[in-house]
Amino acid sequence: MASFNSNDFLKLVRDFGETLTLTKKTTAGTYDPATGSVVGSDTTNYSCTGYFYNYEYGTVPTVDEVVRGNRRCVISALDLEVEPEDDDLISGNGDDVKIHRVTTIYSAGTKICYICHVRE
Repeated sequence: MASFNSNDFLKLVRDFGETLTLTKKTTAGTYDPATGSVVGSDTTNYSCTGYFYNYEYGTVPTVDEVVRGNRRCVISALDLEVEPEDDDLISGNGDDVKIHRVTTIYSAGTKICYICHVRE
């Protein structure tokens, strides 16, 4: 696997990134057993710049660990007023994905970008 530094990620986002929407839940809502859905939840949308890319872990130990739609999205932290978190949604270019894990990349103590592990 290639080695990257924080500037490589920023350059990737700046050169090839697109405008995306990060959707965060502001109110969790409640589960309605009659409909089987969550009602009363609110969300807030934030515009950000990000770049989706595919990746491979290498050898997958079991077939159960193969999940269609697994990939990553690098988001610039420099122009985003909130931090992405697990279960937030990212939308853009006809694609909607859910964040499953976030890694924050720092340079000299400053947040540079977020690497979001996402799944369709």
